[in-house]
Formats: sequence, C-alpha cells, structure tokens
Amino acid sequence: MVNALQRASAKPIDTKQWKQRDHKVKIEKFIATAVKMPGEFNPAEPSRQLIHWRGGGSYSQDGSERSTSFDTRKHSNSDPAIEVQLISKDFSVSSSAPYHWETSLAKEFTTTDVYDLLVAKKFNHYLYNGNGSGCLTWTTALIKLLEDEGVLPAGSEKSFLVKVAQVRADPKYWVPDEPGAKFYD
Repeated sequence: MVNALQRASAKPIDTKQWKQRDHKVKIEKFIATAVKMPGEFNPAEPSRQLIHWRGGGSYSQDGSERSTSFDTRKHSNSDPAIEVQLISKDFSVSSSAPYHWETSLAKEFTTTDVYDLLVAKKFNHYLYNGNGSGCLTWTTALIKLLEDEGVLPAGSEKSFLVKVAQVRADPKYWVPDEPGAKFYD
C-alpha cells in the first residue's frame, strides 16, 4: 500500500450535486442505506447482488422529504483514492435500498455542519484496498465520528452494525468483508 499512498492524492469533496437549498439545513434523522448496485454480483455466488452503503441527513423542506447523501465512489481501477460526495436528493430513503438504518440526532446539526466535519477530519483522505467493502468501512466510520462528536446517540455504531449483519445474512445480497479501505493523513 506504500506505493498507492505515494501515488494517491486526496480528492476534494465533490459538492457539484449538492444544491444550495440543501446547505445549512437542520437534519432531522441520520439514515444509512444499503443500495442495490445494478449489474454487480458476487463472483462466487452470482445470485447475490452487491450492496453499496452511504449515509445521509434527512429533513422536511417545503412539505416534502429531502436528504443530503454523504457518499463515496471510486473513479478508476488504477487510482486507489476514493472521492467523497455530497448529493441532494428529493427523497429520504432511496427506492433502490432494500434496507436502511436510521436514528434521530442527539443534538442539532446541519448538512453544512456534516460537510465541515468531513473536511476537518479529512474524511476525503481515503484509499480503497481492492479487497472489500470500502463504502461500508467509510459509512461506519462516519457514524462512529458523529456518535463520538455527540451528534448521534450513544450506541449508534453498534445499532448500525446490527443492521449490517442483517443485510449480510440475506441470501439475495452481497456485502463484502471489511476493511475495504483505509484513511490516511
């Protein structure tokens, strides 16, 4: 991994799809979704569809549910650096998510507060190792960070991991082992 670290440089957090109307919005619920990845299956068990994990802040705005997704993506096989994205959504939970986990917040926090925390804690300094579920590793770390900061209630990470185990046990879905990625300075 030393060579990958030498080649990798942190990608700035991508906010191109984060609409201005979703900045500085008070989050009502934190949600982590297990989204089905179209056309991607476990090579050893082709009936099990790959699950992608992402976090999100959900809120009501103008009488409808909206959210800001805190997501990760990998651009290419040759670049191990993972890009973090904030994306505005016109729903709370994706219809492509057969499972989701949610919790209320322990203290008031906005979408912009999450962005600022991601920047301060260098959550975009993240490398995929090619061996597992990088999105789950990142989403779990985000939940732990928010719990440690007092934003999410005590026990949130543990509760989330119970949901992860439930998804892993479902024979229709594939959640690769962890860790699939790691943070670096």
